[in-house]
Amino acid sequence: SHAASSAEGYSRAMTEPDAKRAKCESTSGDFGVFGMGTMGQNLALNIAERGYRLSAYNRPDEFQARIWGALERAKAEGEAAGKTIVVDAYTDLEKFVASLKVPRRILLSIPSGKPVDATVEALAPLLSKGDVIIDGGNEIFSNTERRSKSLLESHGIHFMGMGISGGEYGARNGPALMPGGTQEAWDAAGDVLQAMSAKVGDKAEACVTHVGPGGSGHYVKMVHNGIEYADMQFIAEAYDLMRAVGGFTNHEMASCFQRWNDGRLQSYLFEITAQILVKEDDLEGSDGYLLDKILDQSGQKGTGKWTVQEAANVGIAVPVISAALETRFVSARKEERVECEALYRKKHVKETPAASGLGPRLSESEREALAAHLEQALFAAKVCAYAQGFSVIRAASDEYKWDVQLADLAKIWRGGGIIRARLL
Repeated sequence: SHAASSAEGYSRAMTEPDAKRAKCESTSGDFGVFGMGTMGQNLALNIAERGYRLSAYNRPDEFQARIWGALERAKAEGEAAGKTIVVDAYTDLEKFVASLKVPRRILLSIPSGKPVDATVEALAPLLSKGDVIIDGGNEIFSNTERRSKSLLESHGIHFMGMGISGGEYGARNGPALMPGGTQEAWDAAGDVLQAMSAKVGDKAEACVTHVGPGGSGHYVKMVHNGIEYADMQFIAEAYDLMRAVGGFTNHEMASCFQRWNDGRLQSYLFEITAQILVKEDDLEGSDGYLLDKILDQSGQKGTGKWTVQEAANVGIAVPVISAALETRFVSARKEERVECEALYRKKHVKETPAASGLGPRLSESEREALAAHLEQALFAAKVCAYAQGFSVIRAASDEYKWDVQLADLAKIWRGGGIIRARLL
């Protein structure tokens, strides 16, 4: 299904069935995005805004409305910015593939695992030798290695595994990208990836590099997420120490994080922590800070666990990442923690301000001293997290003969991504 109105600078979402069945008359798409969830929509609009004609696809299922939502966003955001954003929408897979110029370049923005295998199986017969499929999900690198080898041998199709860091905001405005695959795949798709990535420095350097062959891109993104786990845990522990030991208020903690973010600890995560600490609950009839009402129970999607497992496979110790992962496991067992806390409190803890979560108020000089110690500890911990992560990547690169350039990773992680930091 296709609806186009390039003269208006976007493809219009038509609601009439006949309009949705209109056929594409020419092969004009520069790049394709498969999957119009939150990330897929933002990646599609990012690419289209860079001047590429974008073909967007979503399956004709209960989520079909996403494709029309993408078109409405293209219209609204294009008009607001005074730019030409051309997005052509499809719910027919054959027409989607046929709309793309050769060599076809298709980015998958779908859940990892079996959905990717099913999608590749459906796409392969419709593609030609030299075409490129890019998996933009958080996939275990061994699956990417398998698909890359199989598709190249059976169909001559290049399969890239690409880590994307930056969340939905980065996807729309410029993420850090970690593509891995053949040199031919990079040569075919690199121009779009460079255009859509974040830019840093006086020379507007693109936050993307060809990481290496096979599953190297997804491996690097996996470790990136492991470092992120550790960084978030450091922040949580600093918060807990300031609150429970020092008796800091939310505004005082926010002031500390902001001050740290103005110095050597400058990073995206510290920046948003300072904002989150003083975010008020804006629901009608509510008061207080939103953070104080959020359940202390975290989950994890697998990349941190994979990092620890793969570190063990290549013989590298990652204690800060492992500790962060294990803390998430403990956090998830909320009911058990509540029972244990009640038992411990009954036998060993007197009812003091510290026992109820907010520590006794330290003097101003004591709070300043605690904050100074925490700044040093946080910097040391951040150095350890990056050192351990890079050690895992280096060992894996040697093991799998990927020739990953660690300095290039440090460069591309400086912008767009979640772990961007001055330290890099």
